[in-house]
Amino acid sequence: MTNEDGRTFREAWIAGVLKHFAGEPKPGYIAPWDDTPEWQQETDADIFGTIEQQAA
Repeated sequence: MTNEDGRTFREAWIAGVLKHFAGEPKPGYIAPWDDTPEWQQETDADIFGTIEQQAA
């Protein structure tokens, strides 16, 4: 998976949290890509890949 895949997932995640989370989300839930730890970036890219495989 690539950083761009992870960034795409992260942007969708943040949009979903802002739309559906009641109240004030934790800062880590809505942290922008550049402020996200490397392990989270790798996880986001992996999740994107899993979703992409399931959609195929």
